[in-house]
Amino acid sequence: MEGEPEAVHVLAVGEDFPTCRVAVLNGDEDRKYLDLPEGAKFLQLSELTADFVLIQLYNTLCSDCVAETKMLTRFFQRVEEDPELAGRLKIIGIGVYDSNLSVVRFRKHYDVAYPLFSDKSGQIFECLGQAELPLAYLVRSRGDGTWRIELIRRGYFEPDEQFLDVLRAAVKRRPRD
Repeated sequence: MEGEPEAVHVLAVGEDFPTCRVAVLNGDEDRKYLDLPEGAKFLQLSELTADFVLIQLYNTLCSDCVAETKMLTRFFQRVEEDPELAGRLKIIGIGVYDSNLSVVRFRKHYDVAYPLFSDKSGQIFECLGQAELPLAYLVRSRGDGTWRIELIRRGYFEPDEQFLDVLRAAVKRRPRD
């Protein structure tokens, strides 16, 4: 019917995570962690070599997002020390409606250990069909440059030992090539 808003499709587990391209904001440190070529200025999910990526969507002005980011920084250290997950699972954050400068300042202020990127226009967030932050997706590489959504966490969550076990189980279901 004319004048009615279009229905928004909310992506679900099993669907493809949208292709996105974001600027690398922290240089060599992030490129090394993500196995990107030296001098790469952008990250495209299709270029990642990891089996899994945990993608946190946040906004620098959202209090739940700040709290979750602090928890994910500690969780990042645990993942990097875990022999089953290190190298196979990467963690990134995407600042929805945040400028590059806001994301850089946020990362420095909260001493965020994992790479953060900017979705200034909100295009990635809108492609997901979501309406609230924070939001996290666990995506699995299909091996052809596309990523399947394995898990969605809406709203604030604490990545605890149980969540670590969920990630280990997902990784075990996909043996190393």
